[in-house]
Amino acid sequence: MKTKIFSFFGITLLGITVSAQILLSKIPGSPNPNALLDLKDPAKGVIFTKATDILSFPLFNIAVEDRFNDLPALEGSILYNKTDKQYYKYDGTTWIPALQLGGFFNPFETRKQSSSSVTWSCLLGSCDIAQILLGFNNKQTIPLSGIDNRAQLLVNNLNLPVGTNYLTIPNAGLYYISGVVGFSGASLGTTGNISYWINLDVSYDNGTTWTTLAFKQTLQNGGAFIDVGQTGNKSASVSSTVTLPANSRIRLVAAISSTTLIGGYSSSTNHADTFVNIQRLK
Repeated sequence: MKTKIFSFFGITLLGITVSAQILLSKIPGSPNPNALLDLKDPAKGVIFTKATDILSFPLFNIAVEDRFNDLPALEGSILYNKTDKQYYKYDGTTWIPALQLGGFFNPFETRKQSSSSVTWSCLLGSCDIAQILLGFNNKQTIPLSGIDNRAQLLVNNLNLPVGTNYLTIPNAGLYYISGVVGFSGASLGTTGNISYWINLDVSYDNGTTWTTLAFKQTLQNGGAFIDVGQTGNKSASVSSTVTLPANSRIRLVAAISSTTLIGGYSSSTNHADTFVNIQRLK
């Protein structure tokens, strides 16, 4: 078998194209018919090239958005990073960690952040549950950005049309949809809990009417006199798995419930705090 291997590489170096399968093995057998190179050894592993940290990866460039230059010819390469103890694969534009969180480079996934903040002014208990249930101006639709930013994990791999405050589903299918809203604010004279409400809504008639797909409420204990505990780190999240027809619209809606005498709240525009994520399952 060694003779065959050396012969193969020798012919390659001479510039002659050949078609062959290679088996490196200490046990009897033949190479898998679907493999160009088949390595078999029950007691030994394969060592691939290793990098000390991401700064030494091929094509690293701190000046570009995703930190790496594009080279489609390198697509499919793998490299081990000793810093975080995992493999990375190159997709033609960037090195992607094998254990990346959330799978945001999934070709069947779109993630969009809020384009601007919405605010709530609560005076003499105006932001309480009764106001929400009666439909007063407490519920607010979160505006969405059409910007893609791989460094911030904002992608539109599903090529969804992005409206001012909704996403359009162009193809019928089964989808997993999640949304998160981050809140900041403070209140004076709070007499009970503060609730952060969040809805995922769907429209089947181009935005004329909307139906709630999922709803979630996050509670926070309010101070007896003054409460500044929700300064930037309070959030509410919601998710739903649903079959949607083509041209459905999805939006994210938030609201505040508080019995405070006076208070002010706003939604975050940070991509890590407020976003809609849509993944097509089939």
